[in-house]
Amino acid sequence: MRIRIGLLVLISALFMAAPGQAQTGNPLHDALSASPPAQQRSQLLRLVQADGQLRCSDVISDFSAGLDQHRTAYWDLRCREGTMIRVALPSVRWARPSMLLCGAQAEPPAGGPCFRPVASAMAQSAPPAPDAAVRQQCQATCTASQPGALVQACTQRCIVGGGVEVGPQVAATLPANSRFGVVYSTDAPLAALGFGNGNIDRLAVNLAAARACQGQAGRTPCKFRAELVNACGAVAMAISRHPSAMVMTSDLTTQVLNRLEVGTGATRAAAEEAAMAACRVAEQPGVQCRIAASGC
Repeated sequence: MRIRIGLLVLISALFMAAPGQAQTGNPLHDALSASPPAQQRSQLLRLVQADGQLRCSDVISDFSAGLDQHRTAYWDLRCREGTMIRVALPSVRWARPSMLLCGAQAEPPAGGPCFRPVASAMAQSAPPAPDAAVRQQCQATCTASQPGALVQACTQRCIVGGGVEVGPQVAATLPANSRFGVVYSTDAPLAALGFGNGNIDRLAVNLAAARACQGQAGRTPCKFRAELVNACGAVAMAISRHPSAMVMTSDLTTQVLNRLEVGTGATRAAAEEAAMAACRVAEQPGVQCRIAASGC
């Protein structure tokens, strides 16, 4: 009850600071948008601490991710501990804001990755339906080649790969014995990863990488990130650590993923260098890039 009263006091204060004429139909969002950056971070921190569900000692950066079709506004923040939180501000007066760890298993725009506009996250959550011919090809191939229990998983991975087949696949535009690799991972802040490279069986390397990632991620879904074709590849992760990170396996208990980048090159060293160069834009005190996987 004390937490609820504290939130109401904060919301009331924000309404008092809001511009006289709302610009978006969401007074809380308008009030935050009109505030100086330091005040935005302070107000967001007070909302999170008053809610009491997630730990955050200080907000070091924030991002206005936009509004959804109901005019709910989404603000993303990074705490000093490395934790990233998405705050949802309803447009209805006196409605209680909600807080989620970035990458939480919830439908966008409330869940999923942060620090990107909600419109792009919602678009990515609803990919176009696969071509009917691809679906039929995948279903027929997997039914003929896989045990019954594996047909559904085989078909799904085949569709993701755009029609890959079981066994050696050599497209007309690729040389014989082409080798494939793939990257699967969870959304930030979870650091589960599946990586494989150098396999002539394109579907097999997809299945193995997806299975490895899902074994770490538990119930959180792993997603296809990149395919490697006749190239060395590397995955760099910008990682921070804090005990409040979402618990997965023992290896991931305190890992918070801030950014994931895939690099390619003619050699493993070149691929690792490319991945690290792309990742380093996320480095800051407490957040460091490292190579999580690489191979040719």
